[in-house]
Amino acid sequence: MEMSVQNITLNQEEVIEEFSHFSDWEDKYEYLIDLGKALPEFDPKYKTEFHLVKGCQSRVWLHAEVSDGRLYLSADSDTVITKGIIALLIRVLHGQKLSDIYNADLYFIEKIGLKAHLSPTRANGLASMISHIKSYAKHSPPKEDSGETPDAQQQAMIDAIKEVYDPEIPVDIWELGLIYSLTIDAQGNVNVTMTLTSPACPVAESLPMEVQEKLLALPFVKDVELSLVWDPAWSKDRMTDVARMALDMF
Repeated sequence: MEMSVQNITLNQEEVIEEFSHFSDWEDKYEYLIDLGKALPEFDPKYKTEFHLVKGCQSRVWLHAEVSDGRLYLSADSDTVITKGIIALLIRVLHGQKLSDIYNADLYFIEKIGLKAHLSPTRANGLASMISHIKSYAKHSPPKEDSGETPDAQQQAMIDAIKEVYDPEIPVDIWELGLIYSLTIDAQGNVNVTMTLTSPACPVAESLPMEVQEKLLALPFVKDVELSLVWDPAWSKDRMTDVARMALDMF
């Protein structure tokens, strides 16, 4: 624990030292841009609504994975300054223990003068990024081998999805037939293909995210890739007998 805390502290001190070499904020902004450019390429499959950081004026995508109790981060943004800011956070927090990230005092932000030189909207975005990362650290238990058979894992995933409902229909989305495919590989990576009853569905954004969150909460799931498709279009023929009975549609 002490080593992990020290690493976060050392990372912050290194950032403070590097920024001390610049006399004005034009140079510091240039350095931020360079840090953003140096970020590893972000996997396009994670540029989804689920991975967007809410509260940022710019678009920021953040992906996190947990391994051996540590959080590993990758990110991207559509603006160079914001990308540099998230690069700083990743540099300080990437690979650290979950509890240490959640409890970290990120004092380097004020020490380098970043907080004082951000517009109110960018400052709010920075706070949202930090909150997002800490939320991952708080709610992501280490993913360990559950010892469950593939059949048991499949049933557990189905049970998790059956907790998700369209708010306008009193039947879960599994029984409605909205899930077209659901697979998991040996590493715990889940692939889901789903649809909605209509492209104009009012929960078109929130329902897929809820599916991902339910699956990520399972101890054997490492990551979830979800595809929302409209072809083939959903029809009532996809509903199970349970759904038909509940909706009196026999």
